[in-house]
Amino acid sequence: ETRDYYLFDWRAQVLASHGYQVFQPNFRGSSGFGKAFADLGRRQWGKAMQTDLDDAYEHLVANGIVDAGNACIFGESYGGYAALAAATMTPDTYKCVIAGAGPSDLVKMLKWERKEEGGDSETYKYWVKQIGDPRKDADALNAVSPARMADRIKVPVLLIHGEDDGVVPIKQSELMEKAMTKANKEVRFVRLEESGHTYRSEADEKREYLEIL
Repeated sequence: ETRDYYLFDWRAQVLASHGYQVFQPNFRGSSGFGKAFADLGRRQWGKAMQTDLDDAYEHLVANGIVDAGNACIFGESYGGYAALAAATMTPDTYKCVIAGAGPSDLVKMLKWERKEEGGDSETYKYWVKQIGDPRKDADALNAVSPARMADRIKVPVLLIHGEDDGVVPIKQSELMEKAMTKANKEVRFVRLEESGHTYRSEADEKREYLEIL
C-alpha cells in the first residue's frame, strides 16, 4: 500500500526530460485515500486494480491527451507485476513493458513469503489477505500470474531486478524470463548486482535509467 505524490520523482523526471508524458494513476488499493479505498484493492491483483490502469489510459486517449497505441507501461514492485499483467492480459494495449522487481508467479511468491516469514507471521497473513491463499486459491492466483501466460505477450519486455532483493526475490524475474524465452517472446533481463528492492548503488541506478530509455 503506497501511492504517488506531487513530489520530485527521479524516474518520472528522467522520462519527461527525454520527451515522454508520464502518467502515474493512484488506482484502488493505494494508500492515502482512506481505509475503504485501500480495502477495494484486497485480492484484486490482475482484476479491479488492473482495470483501473486500463480505464485511466483509455480516459487519456478519449480526451485527446495521448495517442492510442503509443504508450509503454512501467512499474516496480507491485507496479512491476501490473506491467507484466498488462503484457499478458491486455497484450494489444501497450507498445512495450518495463517491470522492475515484479512478482510473476503469485503462488510461488506467496510460498516463498511463507518459508521466509513463517505461516503464522503477521507478514505472511497480510499477504494472504492482500493477494490470496496459495493453498486454497491456487487456481485463481495462477489465472492472474504473468509467468503462466507468457505465450500471450506481443511486445518487448524489459525485466529489471536487484540481486539482493529481500522483498520480491529475483527468482520471480528469472521465472518470467524463462517463460518468455520458452514462448519465443522478446525479453531482456537486467540484473542489478549491487541493489536490493528499493536500494540502488549509484552505478546500478545509472544503468537502470539507461536501460529504461
